[in-house]
Amino acid sequence: MEHRALHEFGGSTFPFAATEDERGYTGDRRPSVRERYADAADRQARIGSAAREPVARRLLLEEDVERAVTAAADWSAPRHRFDLL
Repeated sequence: MEHRALHEFGGSTFPFAATEDERGYTGDRRPSVRERYADAADRQARIGSAAREPVARRLLLEEDVERAVTAAADWSAPRHRFDLL
């Protein structure tokens, strides 16, 4: 009997800042969410569109597209905590 070890996938996620001001506080040089998308509907549409390609390649389930689009609706939720002095 062959035994195979399963290893936990470990990684990091660094969400985009919600606004340009937040980028300044964190020193993030990447465009903020509000700089990337016109509004929440634009973000949802683009995420849904991008998710269709891996579904077509059978790398993502169709039901996961809706989860991603639903999560994208919360496009300006705070992603960092600031303790401003």
